[in-house]
Amino acid sequence: MPIPPHAIAVAQATQSAAAQSATAQTRLIAGPGTGKSSSIEQRVCWLLDQGIPPGSIYAVSFTRASAKDLKERILSYCDAHGHGAVGSQVRVSTLHSLALRTLRAAGLLQRFPADPLVLDQWELETIFDAEFGETSTIASKLRREEIRRYHEAFWSTGVYLPPNYLPPDPPINQMEAGAFIAYHGARTQAYSCVLPGEIVRQCVQEVNAGTINPVQLLHIQHLIVDEFQDLNPMDLEFIHGLANQGVTLFAAGDDDQSIYSFRFANPAGIQRIPQLYPAAGLHQLNECFRCMPEVLAAADRLIISFPSPNRVPKQSVSLYAQCNPPVTGAVHRWRFGTGVGESQGIAASCAALIAAGTAPRDILILLSNSRALEREIAIRLEGANVPFTSASTETFLDTKAGRFILSLLRIICDGNDYIAHRTLLGIRAGVGIRTSNAVCQLVIDNLLNYRDIFYQILPVGIFTGRSLAALNAARAVCGQIAGWQSDDLLGVRVADLHAMIAAAISPPDAQAWQDFVAPLPQEMTLQELRDFIWSNNDEQQVTILQTVYTRVGQPVPQAQVLPQRVRLMTMHGAKGLSARVVFIPGLEETILPGARRAPYPGLVLEAARLLYVSITRARAACVISYASRRLVNGQSQNQQASRFAAHLNGPFIARVGGLQAVEINAMQAHINQI
Repeated sequence: MPIPPHAIAVAQATQSAAAQSATAQTRLIAGPGTGKSSSIEQRVCWLLDQGIPPGSIYAVSFTRASAKDLKERILSYCDAHGHGAVGSQVRVSTLHSLALRTLRAAGLLQRFPADPLVLDQWELETIFDAEFGETSTIASKLRREEIRRYHEAFWSTGVYLPPNYLPPDPPINQMEAGAFIAYHGARTQAYSCVLPGEIVRQCVQEVNAGTINPVQLLHIQHLIVDEFQDLNPMDLEFIHGLANQGVTLFAAGDDDQSIYSFRFANPAGIQRIPQLYPAAGLHQLNECFRCMPEVLAAADRLIISFPSPNRVPKQSVSLYAQCNPPVTGAVHRWRFGTGVGESQGIAASCAALIAAGTAPRDILILLSNSRALEREIAIRLEGANVPFTSASTETFLDTKAGRFILSLLRIICDGNDYIAHRTLLGIRAGVGIRTSNAVCQLVIDNLLNYRDIFYQILPVGIFTGRSLAALNAARAVCGQIAGWQSDDLLGVRVADLHAMIAAAISPPDAQAWQDFVAPLPQEMTLQELRDFIWSNNDEQQVTILQTVYTRVGQPVPQAQVLPQRVRLMTMHGAKGLSARVVFIPGLEETILPGARRAPYPGLVLEAARLLYVSITRARAACVISYASRRLVNGQSQNQQASRFAAHLNGPFIARVGGLQAVEINAMQAHINQI
């Protein structure tokens, strides 16, 4: 890396000063690529150096994926700095998991038949919403989701119809809301599950009622909160409740990167810390290791032009500016005549960059509206023979075979995983949502336990016809895996799993399983296989593979490293990622901010933050573009440049193609300096 050592040392000293803050509350504002994760890692080690018991240190992050990544980083850092023996005792999880841990410690999860699991998006749509539609006769998939979102808004904020909730048209009526409440209570009990958002609210309710004290239950002394700007009002109430009971709070994040209002997050959460805690230590990381100066300048110009109310002022600087000679990076701003021309230009540019030596994985294409942009770009990438993966690309987990295998593995690793049993029942060929719903309703109506019907003798006359046939098929599969263990090796069980898929779903699905599992090491345990399939991204999968191959004393085969493909994904999906080159197409008023956001000034400002986050994914170069005409619903329509286009630190230039040879060479020169 060409960044001078003295510049790195100055930036790291700022990180260390934040990590070693001794105040009861600390706020760390960390811009993109400034080393927030490094400060958190140092914070944990510094606390351990002070003699703080590792089990009293808790760190939470926004998603299961980010929490998993944070845990691995903390473990690695502790191991490298003399705390390897205790680093694993530091509690790292999502906030949902922390709330669940609190309720479990208080004995309040006994209201469920087993520790409840938070439903993932597939389970929400395919099981929970679908069965709600069946019981309530609400046929519209969209309407079922709108009704659920109405209640999630309440769980996340504590009030119905909160200010940042956009009600559907028509609004949710009393009958729909009541039908959901009646369905939700019994169904989550039967399946021993919870929905995103509700578990934190349950915890806050108990705290406010004086029935539990999380600090005493969990022995928390220090709480580190990553991505603080992504917390919703109920999350904040939970966190501040802990701080008010004496827990030392370290809040890290960036109000400029608050982009989850649809989950009811707001940048004000991190902005207001000095008002809530006048004695709080206030630290800020401004030195950017990631973005080269031109990239950072474009992003900063945008966010300064569209600041959120009470924005925390920043003095962001790229450390690449201190190189000798300076490394500037590049931002290209392009205007195309048509959307097709834009897609062709992006595809040609990707092909040229790859031919010049840029690894495909070092290229990101970020979309603010997948429906409007993804299909055309994907067609052109295929035409240019550019290897790529997209957000809509089906993974093995998205298939019936994938969900069937995952449900088996989850049951093997945790026999009390109720929702995995429900998946196993309903994923079988010929078993529809009506039959699955009928089975659960019979369980509720006849005072039965849902898991028991897969293992115990069935009561006479309750289950008949299709329900009995589906249940008996699932019971047979549970019987087949009854003696399996989570540490069984894949090589021992792979043939049996193949036969089960062929029998339960279809031979083609069994072949898809065979194709998926063929490259995986036979020494992988079933628990590792579960985690591999359940991973949020391929980086996590590679980490699991590295663990397996390290255990057996072999290097990771080249075929198992991260796939070399251009990543075509949503702007929200790219949060936390980076690439040497980033393309951002479709910078048009109808796409970003878009018609949905345009009537709401706060959402327009959030759209600017979303673009800011996207630009700062780029390390060396960013290409931002829009089209003057685009196909919309099959018709060519005139488009206007987004209001953000005039605030990106330079003019947009008319283009008819992709990057030219001289531009490719210059870009490669920047990339080579990383």
